[in-house]
Amino acid sequence: MSQLEDNQVFDILRLFSFFSIIVIFLLSILEYVGCQNISHPPYVIVAKDGSGNYSSIMAALFACPNNSISLYYIQIKQGIYEEYVQIDSWKTNIVFLGEGMDRTIITGNKSYGGGIGTYDTATVGILYHRHDVFFKGVDGRGFIAQDIAFRNTAGAVNYQAVALRASAECITFYRCQFDSFQDTVYTHNGKQFYRECVILGTIDFICGDATAVFQSCLIEIRKPLKGQYVVITAQQRNNNGQTGLVLQNCTLKLATPDAGDNVAMYLGRPWGNFSRTVIMQSYIDIFVDHKGWIEFGNMPIVQPYYLEYQNKGVGADTKRRVKWASTTNDPRIVSNFTVRNFINGDEWIPSTVPHYLDLM
Repeated sequence: MSQLEDNQVFDILRLFSFFSIIVIFLLSILEYVGCQNISHPPYVIVAKDGSGNYSSIMAALFACPNNSISLYYIQIKQGIYEEYVQIDSWKTNIVFLGEGMDRTIITGNKSYGGGIGTYDTATVGILYHRHDVFFKGVDGRGFIAQDIAFRNTAGAVNYQAVALRASAECITFYRCQFDSFQDTVYTHNGKQFYRECVILGTIDFICGDATAVFQSCLIEIRKPLKGQYVVITAQQRNNNGQTGLVLQNCTLKLATPDAGDNVAMYLGRPWGNFSRTVIMQSYIDIFVDHKGWIEFGNMPIVQPYYLEYQNKGVGADTKRRVKWASTTNDPRIVSNFTVRNFINGDEWIPSTVPHYLDLM
């Protein structure tokens, strides 16, 4: 082969390599959307020290526009805000920007043990409009929170104590912490996305009947009361609707070294007759009971849907799981539960929040 032919071959290979890199790059964009921060300047600032526009979160919410069609940014400066926050259904497209989950903290202590119904124990509640003859108008969609901690400090002795109750469509939580024991995050209703969040609890601490995906989150198990066992999820689907809980690329671990001492641990239990939970591509770094899943008290097992896919870690062995749970290695099955297909996240998750649309 002549020198000219050598050069021509080299040029062709170099061109092919260049286009291959471009194709791989474009594919990565399609599968993963990412950014570091919401950097939009706030419209108002909440600061406990009086340096902002308001000293309480509820005061800022009361003053912000109703039924906003564009995002309304509220910066919440560092501090511990001891207040109960309710984002009403007409307060749409609200964005809470904290200064870090260890610096901006919203806290309360209502509990079932204190005589309050579980739904009303939430430190922060996000509401929605019912679409029936009694209510008209838009629902409370579009809420976003970043870099904030949501706490309920009632403690394990007071049973159900919700840190967040989320009942709205198309809501997003990024780099947030949810801290309680039982029923920490109540995904009550609507399509929801949680990314790089930390969720702490003991019993049913991710629960409810929303259509929710938790992606790249840290799920930390706290030590329960003596005689209790740990249950991470309790999904509440009671019909053949589209709701369910999905954990993708999450890490499940103990919050403290002694949290698992002499304690049985389960991935979840069916709160509803058609309860649906999928754990996929996650790292289960806890010694889960070999059954994996457990019945909800004396409630009969009707038709739950529990699925595990390509998980790793000491708790990922599925050989002796309960008969009413499933495992698969078929990506076609679990692709139904991706951000793109399960919650249509490609249509509404903000571009400022990183996310995988498909399987990793």
